[in-house]
Amino acid sequence: MAFGINKPFRTQNVLLILMIVVSFIIGWHVRVGLLSEPLGRRNSQSSDELHGYTTGSGGKTIGINGERKTPPKQEYVSSFNKTWLTWDKIDSPGLYRACVRRREQKPSTGGTIVMHGVSNKMRIETCIDSCIQSVFTYAALSHGDECYCTNVSSTSEFLSYVDSSLCDLKCAGDKLHHCGGKTFMSVYRTSVPDARCSSINFGSPGSLPLVALASYPRSGNTWTRELIEKATGLYTGSIYWRAERNLPISNKVFLGGNADYKNNNIICVKTHRHDRDSFEAAIMLIRNPLKAIVAEAFRRQIFESHRSPVDAIKFFKSEGWENFVYEQLKNWNSMNMHWIQSKRRLLPVVYEELESDTRRVLTEIVAFLNRTVEHERITCATQEHPSSLATFTSLGNHGRQTRVYLTADPFTPEMHQKIVDSVKLVNATLFQLHKRSLPIVYLKNTDVF
Repeated sequence: MAFGINKPFRTQNVLLILMIVVSFIIGWHVRVGLLSEPLGRRNSQSSDELHGYTTGSGGKTIGINGERKTPPKQEYVSSFNKTWLTWDKIDSPGLYRACVRRREQKPSTGGTIVMHGVSNKMRIETCIDSCIQSVFTYAALSHGDECYCTNVSSTSEFLSYVDSSLCDLKCAGDKLHHCGGKTFMSVYRTSVPDARCSSINFGSPGSLPLVALASYPRSGNTWTRELIEKATGLYTGSIYWRAERNLPISNKVFLGGNADYKNNNIICVKTHRHDRDSFEAAIMLIRNPLKAIVAEAFRRQIFESHRSPVDAIKFFKSEGWENFVYEQLKNWNSMNMHWIQSKRRLLPVVYEELESDTRRVLTEIVAFLNRTVEHERITCATQEHPSSLATFTSLGNHGRQTRVYLTADPFTPEMHQKIVDSVKLVNATLFQLHKRSLPIVYLKNTDVF
């Protein structure tokens, strides 16, 4: 027996099938569009928007349905900022320096400046490559589409840095990064050597005394070595040279780190040990223990244990954090006391003072090392390796964005009290023996660690 199909039933089925097919086609095209769209565009929403927040007048956050909501507070801040371009290689073609003001008529840098063109396809890499080809040490971008090249001098306005957020115009050919502003310039150091301080050599074997550059870890030893090498023209070394000589940093940045420091042909030697009797003199770097201990914790979590920043911050809320603080505070205290009480020539250097007044403190270091103070070399050194306070950024190791900061105080009141007691002891000893004092900020809480 044949089953007949009535006409109305068939018409409804056809319409239903057509609707299903059309829905499938539309859904497929949407999916393809999402998969093919660049990540930069797909992820262009802010963190607040992704959590269902918009910003109302006065910066207040408003939920999707109109209710007032508070976005979750970030537990850490990375120094990475997409307003400038960074590289993850030590031998990068250029390194971001800072944002600087430009004059109304034309940019001025205290040296010859060359306009290398205006382009609606301007990118940071394009400008840097152009300046390298023309053998200039600095590249500067402005207005989003202008590229300038220059060399700097001791009177250069490139020393007058402003906050990087003021360079707020997107590059014409790269919307992810900024190429200066209407009245500001994004400055990059090219890979062209600066003749004022690029010559660095070993001394003759046996010609230099053994001088330690001692510090608790994460107290500016690496940055200080860079400054000293540029300012004196002599390589620095490390007591860890056997372990460090195969690292990229020793092959590209610290060539003195490849050699046995006991050859007495380097200007000073990095150490984090209690080994004052091995040296004839010492420079002792002292940093705020609140900052140094947190920085050391991040170093171990991120670089030694290879954890992400999100995972690394969990350590500050773990049971191991308290033991770590007291252990590292003991190390900070004993390291400083050991070197401060040395009976040999000693120059105490406060890291925060080196940051805030680099040229003055670096001049004092060069004089302590019994080297001729060449002011042009010292200025060059401060331009080549500016402090984070000078540039309003924290560039990490050699221009790479590597640092992470906590936004909440990880120390308990009991921890703070022990830190204060330790600081007071070190300060009293420092003043008694060397007539110097630590900054009062060491006794105060800070906003970001």
